[in-house]
Amino acid sequence: MLALSYTGVAQNNLKIVDSLKTELSKTSREEHRAKIYGDLTWYYSQISTDSALVYGKKAMVLAQKLNDSAFLAQTISDNAVVYYLKGDYKVAKALFKKSLKVRTSLSDSAGIASLNFKIGNIFYKTTSLDSAMVYYVRALEYYESHHIDVIANSLKSNIASIYMSLKNYDKALDYLKSNINYFEKNKEHELLGNALVNLATVYLYKQDTIEAIKTLKRGILTSEKINAYPTLGSAYNNLGTIYSDKGDYKLAKTYILKSIEIRKKTNLSTELASSELTLAGIYNALGEFDKAKPLLLENLEVFKNEGITDKLLSSYLQLIPAYAYQAKPDSVAYYTDLYVKSRDISLQEKMQNITSEIETKYQTEKKEKQILLQRADLAEKELNLTKKNTQLIGLGVLVFMLALLGYLLYNQQKLKNRQLQKENELKAALVKIETQNRLQEQRFRISRDLHDNIGAQLTFIISSIENLKFGYKIENSELNDKLKYISAFAKDTIYDLRDTIWAMNKSEISLEDLQARITNFIDKAKESTSNVKFEFNVDETIPDNVTFSSIKGMNMYRIIQEAVNNTIKYAEASQLEIQINQIINGIEITIKDNGKGFDINSVEHGNGLSNMRKRAQDIHADYHIESVPNQGTAVILKLEVEET
Repeated sequence: MLALSYTGVAQNNLKIVDSLKTELSKTSREEHRAKIYGDLTWYYSQISTDSALVYGKKAMVLAQKLNDSAFLAQTISDNAVVYYLKGDYKVAKALFKKSLKVRTSLSDSAGIASLNFKIGNIFYKTTSLDSAMVYYVRALEYYESHHIDVIANSLKSNIASIYMSLKNYDKALDYLKSNINYFEKNKEHELLGNALVNLATVYLYKQDTIEAIKTLKRGILTSEKINAYPTLGSAYNNLGTIYSDKGDYKLAKTYILKSIEIRKKTNLSTELASSELTLAGIYNALGEFDKAKPLLLENLEVFKNEGITDKLLSSYLQLIPAYAYQAKPDSVAYYTDLYVKSRDISLQEKMQNITSEIETKYQTEKKEKQILLQRADLAEKELNLTKKNTQLIGLGVLVFMLALLGYLLYNQQKLKNRQLQKENELKAALVKIETQNRLQEQRFRISRDLHDNIGAQLTFIISSIENLKFGYKIENSELNDKLKYISAFAKDTIYDLRDTIWAMNKSEISLEDLQARITNFIDKAKESTSNVKFEFNVDETIPDNVTFSSIKGMNMYRIIQEAVNNTIKYAEASQLEIQINQIINGIEITIKDNGKGFDINSVEHGNGLSNMRKRAQDIHADYHIESVPNQGTAVILKLEVEET
């Protein structure tokens, strides 16, 4: 239900497109045509994504032919934006990262910030909130330091969306109200409409539907001024969802169909699938299961391909009563099993609704079986009457009816046993879900306690030391050094605490999450030393769906941290490289420096080396160190991986 901000949206796009096409017909210079192709890609992205891709590919071809790196980076990014709007987040992310490499080689800080913003949006859309926040914060640092207030406020809107997802609604509300005041004052209608849709979502989460409806309608009026179709599609979809929850299905259906009309017009496939999912929910609520089922099945692949877990779960959930209505217990069991195996979402209330639907259907089946038995009794009475007229015919009919009755009773018992088995499976699934939810709540509670209590105490220690040094002007250099050491140690402990909380809040960690965390750590390491050149590379052939358990991911991260810290402290190195490569049935992580090295056979293993070895043993990884005096050191970690 959230809408993310994008930058650089033009007004009156149709007029601009017509003007560019006229200009294109009058020029033959390749440099000029390449520029027009790029502009057409951008303006068409808000009108027709298919047309935008046609011109985007032409722009990329000419950019490569002209050997213009800056223009090539821009055309790659423009094409990525189009794929983002189409909902193809996998292709969009790959193109954005390709453009980021070119921008980085050109030291283009403005272009890098823009791409960090856009990559953050993709991570948010695919619910990788940690990675999204990392990229958003990187972009925000640039825009705030250069006083580019419009984009900085747009970024803050998206950060507010992350706070919404984390259920910190008061924090999200503060961000959004500040943004809305700025956008309204500066007449940024596109960004204002987007922020209003997000603000309405916060009100809805806070159960204030009156304010949510009022804010959505205000967002629609603002967005209609500039034909901001993506925002309009979200606003109408959210209105439909609200009225559906209120039981006003007629009005809900009107708004959802309006959302579908807009999203079809702009080829926003993923958003269109979301609206159709909402419409399917309305059909289910009205008991029109035959209309709901095709919509749900049609969009399953969209949500699977884009990794949109909450929508996929909702689709599974709504397919269960549809198949129960059709008396297809195998399909009910299949989609129930798919739903149960999913993670990180609250299922209790929805699963109770499913149970009610299935139990109602099973009760209907029982009544039908009772009718069959009643019919058998009537047939038996008719048999007795016929028996009085003719003994021979009566005997034959009696034999036939007894056989039929036996067959019916056999089938009845078989169906009853199957029904009991399905009910027991569903009860076991509910128990499993409740257990998982309790474990997840316990993990969140522990992580909150760590953050709120220990984190606050460490921050108090740091603040007290700074106040002590400032207030008393301590001249004793030894005492000053000791206070600095305590303060630095407390800050490092806070960073370690944040990493631990990050891991605790996840049931599993993707390679993307780990990569983002390592990148963030390297950025901090660069601040502490200017003598070491860092390089971090990940093998592009590693599948995107590689994941680790939270324990395994955290231990891998700590091993890399320890190896990097050892290089900085002891190796006297000028270069340090972290490489993640794919190997058979797993991955290999190498942390290598060109420092002074050491004799492995004679060196005494301190806490650092022992800790790395112990962590590797805990996650069943193959760990060893290669080092030669004056030739550097390499820490090598090999482990099996899982794919989801």
